[in-house]
Amino acid sequence: MNFQLSEVTSESEFDAIWPVHFKAFHNPYNTFSKFFNPIHTSLDKAITTSKERHVRMWKANLACHWIKVVETKSEKVVGAACWMLNVGAHAPNPNGTRKPFVANWHIEGSEEKLFAEKLIGGLLGFVAERVTRPHVGMYLSCPFFLRDLQHLVLSQMIVHPDYRCQGVGRMLIQWGIRKSDELGVETVVEAVPYAAPVYEKLGFGQVEQVDIDFTIDNPSDTWKKYQSEDLRAFLMWRPVGRDYQEGDEVPWSTT
Repeated sequence: MNFQLSEVTSESEFDAIWPVHFKAFHNPYNTFSKFFNPIHTSLDKAITTSKERHVRMWKANLACHWIKVVETKSEKVVGAACWMLNVGAHAPNPNGTRKPFVANWHIEGSEEKLFAEKLIGGLLGFVAERVTRPHVGMYLSCPFFLRDLQHLVLSQMIVHPDYRCQGVGRMLIQWGIRKSDELGVETVVEAVPYAAPVYEKLGFGQVEQVDIDFTIDNPSDTWKKYQSEDLRAFLMWRPVGRDYQEGDEVPWSTT
C-alpha cells in the first residue's frame, strides 16, 4: 500500500480523522481513553464532542499542527498525530506552584472527572519534576500542558487498527524526530505499555515508569475499579540527533 502524509489545513478534515481516533483507542482498548475522551451517552455523540473540543484547540493555537496519513488508493485517513510546535516559548518557574488540573470535559462532580484530574495531573507533575531542559516531548497529557523553553510535543497519535504494522505510525513519529533533530534537542515520550516497543524501534530508551499516587480517603468501589486498571506509563528518551543506546545516561534523576 502507498501512504501519503500531509498537514491538516481545514476543519472539515477532522470529520474523517475522529472516527479513526476512537477506533484506534478502543482496539486494543486503551485504559486512558475514558479519561481523555469519555463516552457519556452514545459513541456518535462522544466522537462529535471530542472532535469539536480538539478543533477548538487547533484553531486557537497556531502552534498546533495536525498531521494525517492517507492511503492513496482508497483516500481513507489511516492515521493522524497532533504535534505542538513551540520554539522560543517562555517556561514557567519549575519550582512554582501549578494550578490543579481541571478535566472540564467530564461531568461535573463525577468520580470519572476526579480520577481523570488525578491521572492527568499526576502525569504532568511527574514529567515537570524531571524534564527541565529544552526537549521535544510526546506526552499522554498534552495538549493541556506545555512548559519547555523550546519543544515539539506529540500530544496524540492514532493509527487505524486495520493499517498497523505498515509504517503509518513510523511516518507520524519520524515527522517529529526530524523536527527535534533540526532543533538540536532531546526527545521525551510518555508511552503506554503496548506502544513502548514501537518507540524503542524508533530509537527511544525506556528509562523510568511513571508513578502516580491515586490515594484518596474512603475510595468507592468505582474508584478502586479505575485504580485496578492498567494505567502504567513509561518515560522514554532519545538523545540529541541519534538513537538511544544501552548505558546512555539520562539528563535527570530517575530516583
